[in-house]
Amino acid sequence: MKRQPAIAVAVSGPPRCSAAVAWVMLDWAASAFSTMQITLIVAYVERVVFADKAWGLSGGVVWAWTMAVAMLVSAAAAPFLSAWADRTRRHKTALLASVAAGSLALLTLGAVPPVARLAVAASIIVAVVGFDMAAIFTGSLLPRIASGRAADRLSASGFAAGYAGGAVALLIATAVVAAHDRLGLTAPEALRVAFVFTGCWWLLFSLPAAWARFGVDGRADGRADGDGQEVHASSSTGELLAFARSLAGQTVGRENGDVENAGAGEDGRSLGRVLLGCVLVLGAVQTAIAQFSSVALEEFHLDGTALVWLVLLVQAVALPGALIIGWLSARWSRDGAMAVCLLGWMIVLALACLVQTPTQLHWLAALLALVLGGVQSVIRALVAEMAPRGRFGATFGLMQVGTKLSGFVASLLFGAVLAASGLPRAGLVILLVQIAAGWWFLKRRR
Repeated sequence: MKRQPAIAVAVSGPPRCSAAVAWVMLDWAASAFSTMQITLIVAYVERVVFADKAWGLSGGVVWAWTMAVAMLVSAAAAPFLSAWADRTRRHKTALLASVAAGSLALLTLGAVPPVARLAVAASIIVAVVGFDMAAIFTGSLLPRIASGRAADRLSASGFAAGYAGGAVALLIATAVVAAHDRLGLTAPEALRVAFVFTGCWWLLFSLPAAWARFGVDGRADGRADGDGQEVHASSSTGELLAFARSLAGQTVGRENGDVENAGAGEDGRSLGRVLLGCVLVLGAVQTAIAQFSSVALEEFHLDGTALVWLVLLVQAVALPGALIIGWLSARWSRDGAMAVCLLGWMIVLALACLVQTPTQLHWLAALLALVLGGVQSVIRALVAEMAPRGRFGATFGLMQVGTKLSGFVASLLFGAVLAASGLPRAGLVILLVQIAAGWWFLKRRR
């Protein structure tokens, strides 16, 4: 291990306006891809590229396996890339590289013809991995520019901007596809133009972060750890092992009776419980969103246009929902806001078992949207507050990996319950239990 020199940190207070705006714009930019992914990209894969079962597989199977490969690559890359960013203090560099990779992959997706099926699948995988990595480093920059209540407000503002940006970008892209005849394009060509537009949107609105000053590798509240110096390993593997030991509370000081470092060991165990709770909650949330889309398509037979409007409804309601939860977290308490979100999610999952009509489905989507961005916003602020100095990237990277694995397990159990019972919504019990378990770990952080 080698000790890095001490670094000055910013004084406590509200974040610098330019840095805060640039950071919020990252959510605005990236959400264009997330909305496109669950609407036009999946439609392109299933109904254009693999409509004729070119590989002997249905488009739905190819899409599921493509997402599985992307999830595996993200889980493998995240720990090492985040550890490298921590060691070299290049979180912004890693962020911009992730954005560039994701946006260029979308440009490639628009450039290659549908018959280049392997290139289509590879482009989607790279775009998804770029999106996942960008989310890690967006989160890791938060503790550099805001802390405490300011972090809650800024995180909520980011999610709100993301819902707005995703909705605007999806409306423009959908308008291009709908007007393909007037533009002299076929429907598949219009979809490819929409992908190029999305890649440009993501890259363009992320550029302010390239010039923003997010601060050095310290905290916005000026808090230092220990002697104010950081200890880093000489390799990413060593960095990951050291971070894992800290989460288990294994510190040299604690073993030797050092009271100060013993406290650091307890902080590590507390962070470990928080991360476990967060990944259980976020994994269940991501699985629920995926199953919600499946129910909309399979049980209620929504067409592409209806699905887009349903997603836009979620985006429109989630925007004020994220701001309201952020306000509650800052004005009332973070634990209280978290409780509102998690209780809301459990109510949504319970009501999902009772939905029978498309109208009820839309009301359920609106209720889901109220707590969708809120829970993610509060979790991001909580983890940013607890992340140890010099380990911002590793902390958010570990949360990303855990969320992917938790979502994989939740999806696997969901499918197993479905196969055993034959009831499409029986697996919702699994998600309810997982959210309850995550909530329990989050309450035990102190």
